[in-house]
Amino acid sequence: MKTNRAAASVWLAWLAFAGGCASSTEAEKVEASRVRVVSDKQMVQGCKILGTVADDALEDLQKKASRLGGNVMLLTPERSAKGGYFGLQDYKTADVYQCPAS
Repeated sequence: MKTNRAAASVWLAWLAFAGGCASSTEAEKVEASRVRVVSDKQMVQGCKILGTVADDALEDLQKKASRLGGNVMLLTPERSAKGGYFGLQDYKTADVYQCPAS
């Protein structure tokens, strides 16, 4: 009987952990979707720059921008680079900004 309780406890703990991971991923996607992507420098005039992010996927760029606390990212195609395992992936870069709500 004790082994069944122990096994059930481990199973419930695992489910709670797995559920927490899934919900944090969904929350991260929601936050990332709030980051506006622009390519015109005029759109970030008067905003506070927070940093630069790089990745090969736009959605991942938005996630990284969100983690920095940004709500707007300016794509910077002049700084794109090759990377990845064989150096064949195209990486996009973006400057991350915190802009006043409009």
